[in-house]
Amino acid sequence: MQLQTVEKFESISPQDFKRNYYKLKKPVVIKGLVKQWAGYHNWNWDYFIEALGEKQVDVFNNIKSDACTPVNSADGYIKFGDYLR
Repeated sequence: MQLQTVEKFESISPQDFKRNYYKLKKPVVIKGLVKQWAGYHNWNWDYFIEALGEKQVDVFNNIKSDACTPVNSADGYIKFGDYLR
């Protein structure tokens, strides 16, 4: 097996990506792509508290299970906004 360096770009056009990497099944690292996603700029604690803050979520402890401990059973419930705060 011969190892090769993987090329890295901050960004790349869709056409270049398809032609030079996707069609050739060649790996590439695109470092700045996430900055184009809406979530990169919009998702923060305040956003999630407002969007999902009232939703009840399961809370689990971090204690190792034994034969007497129910598996996949929540230890409690809390509103997601309270959990994030």
